[in-house]
Parts: sequence; C-alpha cells; structure tokens
Amino acid sequence: MSKTILALDKVLPIKTLKGIRDYIPKVKFSYITLLDGGLEYLKEVYKLGWEEVIFDLKLADIDSTMVGIVSRLTSFSDSFISHSFIGFEGALDTLSSFLSKEGKGLYLVLSMSHKGWNDSFYPYLKDIARHVNPKGFVVGATKPEMIKVVRNDFPEKLIISPGVGVQGALFGDALCNGADYEIVGRSIYSSTDPVKTTRELVAKQEVRVNECKEVSENRK
Repeated sequence: MSKTILALDKVLPIKTLKGIRDYIPKVKFSYITLLDGGLEYLKEVYKLGWEEVIFDLKLADIDSTMVGIVSRLTSFSDSFISHSFIGFEGALDTLSSFLSKEGKGLYLVLSMSHKGWNDSFYPYLKDIARHVNPKGFVVGATKPEMIKVVRNDFPEKLIISPGVGVQGALFGDALCNGADYEIVGRSIYSSTDPVKTTRELVAKQEVRVNECKEVSENRK
C-alpha cells in the first residue's frame, strides 16, 4: 500500500472510492466534502475501511468551540487537523485531551504548502507542538527544507505533506525528505479516470522513493 493520503475535496461515487482504496490507505475530508456530501456521504466513505480517516477542518478557535465541532464527528473519523498558532492554554490543551479520551488523533499544522505561509513563525509553533504532543504534523510538500527541520525536531512523529501535484511538489519528493505520507487531491479527483490516475501516481511515487534510496545508499 502506498504512502499516500487522498484529499477528498470533491464528492466522488462510492464505487470510484472503492477502486482508489485499493491503492491509497488513508483519506482526508475538508469542509468542502462535509458541505457538498453531507454527513451521510461521509459515513458511507468511512465504511470503506480506510486505515485512517482524517477531518481536515484546520481548527482554530477556543477550546469549547473546537470540542463542540469534533464531538459531532468522532463517530466516523480517526483524526483531526488543527492550526497550532492558536496556542495551548484554553485551546489546544482541551482539544488534545478530549481527542485523546475519545481515542482520536490530532495533527497540527506547522507549515502550509502555499506561497503566502510565513515559516518565520516556526519557533513559536514548535514550542506549542511540544506542549501538545500530537499524533503528527502537517508540513507542505512544497517546503522540503521545512520537512527536514520538522523531522529533525520531531523524529518520532508522523509528517503528512500536502501540495503534491497541482501545487508543484513532485510525487515522492516529500517522502524522500522525511515525510511519512503525501497528500494528493486535485490530481486524482479532477481526473477523468480517478482510479487509473491513482494507480499511475502511486507507481510514480514508488519509483521516486526508490531512486532516493539508491542515492542515499551510494553516499554511504
């Protein structure tokens, strides 16, 4: 199974998703899927048996509001994504505690994939992350140096990387730089044949990762 997460920002037929599920182990929902598909659609997607279903709501509010949101979604989700800049006390402390009690994971955004993100805030975000001790982090695949930094600072945490494909990062490069999973959305769900495209992209990712391994071994 590939090291890919499907960013499902478009409602696709369940039959199509079953085909994609043969190649991709995890899926990530956004507000778009929640609004366009509704809860019943998300429940059907959840039943397909993914290794992990992540709600990417980019939570950024006070603790009671965030807990109120995730508590309505925990029955068909495994993890949630929150911004880290909102701070610990009165925000991420309570959210993290609640999700832990529910047996759910929390990912914190440390570096987004778009050009306008400012990585000079990273020292502050890193400090917040150490207080929260989440399941993992979101670091843009378009920021290979930041992936390396986060991997060095948090060697035991998962790193999931969006921005592969349409935003410019090449398939496999984030993995080569230390990410655990690459998040792919538009390249798949905008395709005329999402299952075929998934199969091709997964193969491309595998080739690139193997190339990186060969280069690394040759340097030893």
